[in-house]
Amino acid sequence: MSFTPLRSKARNLYSWFATRPDLFESERSPRKTAGWAIVAGIMAVVALLVYLNPTATAEILGGRVRAGLAIAGAFALPPIIIVVSVVMIFVGARRWRVKGGGVLQNPVIHGFSARFPVDQAVAALLRGSIDSAGVIAALSAMQKDAGDERLLTIWSSDADRAMYIGVLRVDGNTQWIDSEPVRVEPANYFDAKKHDLAATLGKTSVADV
Repeated sequence: MSFTPLRSKARNLYSWFATRPDLFESERSPRKTAGWAIVAGIMAVVALLVYLNPTATAEILGGRVRAGLAIAGAFALPPIIIVVSVVMIFVGARRWRVKGGGVLQNPVIHGFSARFPVDQAVAALLRGSIDSAGVIAALSAMQKDAGDERLLTIWSSDADRAMYIGVLRVDGNTQWIDSEPVRVEPANYFDAKKHDLAATLGKTSVADV
């Protein structure tokens, strides 16, 4: 079955996760939700102080004539930030997990040029734990490539030994997922973060990290 390219405004696989409800489910991240709620609360307090004390606010900022733009910002920015924070609570705080399983993390994302032999690198990553040195070599080669026309992103859930590798094509401010992300077999699952660190440090084994 052919794969229809997906357009994304983010450097992740969220748009693909959304097409596979049989494999993934979304939820609001408690940490991100709390973070944006705190920002909204702080801005609400700031807005209250500004609106209840307009004269004092103007004087603190240097007077209405000398600090017109600063005063405008003091009165306008808090409610704007509150609205943005509320929107982010419902939109930006989303995360994905394996359906019925653990949360998906994104330990590795690298940019590379269109000429980089990405198929060979992905093949090495798919061998995973049975060729740990090959995984490190592939990640090391990608790190040394000075390009930003493509992105390789790895998403994994340690609890489920689930790992998905995607390649995104950079097109201006948007990314395209031209081919369906591939899954590393559970038996070949590896610690992507440690292997990537080993590649960064010039090591040949995660035992040396």
